[in-house]
Amino acid sequence: MIFIKNKITDVYFNLALEEYIFEKFKEDEVFMLWINEPSVVIGKHQNLIEELNMKYCFENNIKIARRLSGGGTVVHDFGNLNYTYITNTTGNTALDFKEFLKPMYNALLNLNVDAYISPRNDFRVQDKKICGHSEFMRKKRVLHHGCILFDSNLDKLRNALNVNNKKVISKSAKSVKSSVANLKEISKLDYEISDFLEKLKNEILQTQENFEIYELTKEDILNVDKIKSEKYATKDWIYGQSPKSTFILDEEKEFTVEIESGRIKKINIGNDDKYDSLIGIYFEYEEIKNKIDEFNIKDDYTKKLTEI
Repeated sequence: MIFIKNKITDVYFNLALEEYIFEKFKEDEVFMLWINEPSVVIGKHQNLIEELNMKYCFENNIKIARRLSGGGTVVHDFGNLNYTYITNTTGNTALDFKEFLKPMYNALLNLNVDAYISPRNDFRVQDKKICGHSEFMRKKRVLHHGCILFDSNLDKLRNALNVNNKKVISKSAKSVKSSVANLKEISKLDYEISDFLEKLKNEILQTQENFEIYELTKEDILNVDKIKSEKYATKDWIYGQSPKSTFILDEEKEFTVEIESGRIKKINIGNDDKYDSLIGIYFEYEEIKNKIDEFNIKDDYTKKLTEI
């Protein structure tokens, strides 16, 4: 097994790093623990508009990102510990998913965490979700990752995912809401996340007959930065990968915003053309707000368009 030593907290870099090591180490088992700055990370096939509160994220400096794997939306911060496990598989995904949970599950049990695996393949303690998982698979090589809520700001998590003021029509993969808890509190752990990372690392590595601790080289970092700048940090990847959808402005009047490839394609507000300046931009809080301010647009729908 190769353990990747990584102290970088840039969410876009770390998502690019997962893809990079997936391709670089084509035969080895790879394990990595990592922490992200405050960010919301949506699944590859999700509609960003339906999953998070863009205004809240913008105002609270929470970055928005999209990962390579499917699954639901998660909120990361400095109290959240992520892990990545890459290996070869027989191709039987249904059986493999359970198998990939075992190393981390056993490590938690060895740390006196009374966790169990739910029918949804997440880790729970006292019926509270502490860790969700997702996978990416290519040619019988699989990337499995999870995010453990250790000592996260749960209020910010809930606010970032609060989309109660929106109505959107799409065929996207939807997140399943769960009651969550921080592992440190619910399991009464008396150490910090840095200690937790070291304990988990030691638990995983001691199960291996042979392992190598790998530190990223300058060349690795340059290659990962290239993937980051060309993919994970771009609006085309973050917003543009969202499926076609319709944002409801006024259900009774059937006023809508049609969104395709993450951009506003058409705004249906009767014969009113004051919003035409928004056509073609990403359906994204900052872009919409800037256009509305630039053209001094004021009516009943400006608030709805800027509280997304």
